[in-house]
Amino acid sequence: AGREGMPIISFSHFLPRIELSPEKRFLFLPNLNKSVGSRFLGERVRRLGSAMHVFGHTHFAWDATLGSTRYVQAALGYDEEWSSRPASMRIGDLPLEPVVLWDSEQGFAPPMPARWSGYYETNPRRPEITNALAPYVAPRYRMLPGG
Repeated sequence: AGREGMPIISFSHFLPRIELSPEKRFLFLPNLNKSVGSRFLGERVRRLGSAMHVFGHTHFAWDATLGSTRYVQAALGYDEEWSSRPASMRIGDLPLEPVVLWDSEQGFAPPMPARWSGYYETNPRRPEITNALAPYVAPRYRMLPGG
C-alpha cells in the first residue's frame, strides 16, 4: 500500500508482461508480440507492489490478476478497431466509455469480462505452437515454399 494505506495503482503505455497479450498465432499482426512484454517494466511494477497496473499499447481489452497485481487495459482505440474487432476491444459493461477503475469511496471496480484475458482464464498459453495461425488469421497470409 502507498501513503495513508491507499493502494498503489501504476500506469504504463507498454505491457509489463508478455502474458498480457494474445499469443502471436491469434494476432492479425503476429509481429506485434516482438514489441510487448518488458522484463524491466514488469520488475518495476512488482517492486512497487502495485495492486493494479493499467497499461496500453496493444488495444486489447484485458482484466487479469497475475501474482498479486491486477492488470487492466481498457483501450479507447480507433474507430476502425471498434468496427473490425469489437469483441476484443470491449471490457465490462461500458464498451465505448472510459472505465472507472478505482474511487476513494467504492475502492476498486469489480473484475470486468474481456475477451482475451477471459480466454486465458480457461486455456493455457501455448507459445510453443509456432507453425499454425488461428483459422481467422490464416487466410490473410500465404504459405511460403518449404513452410
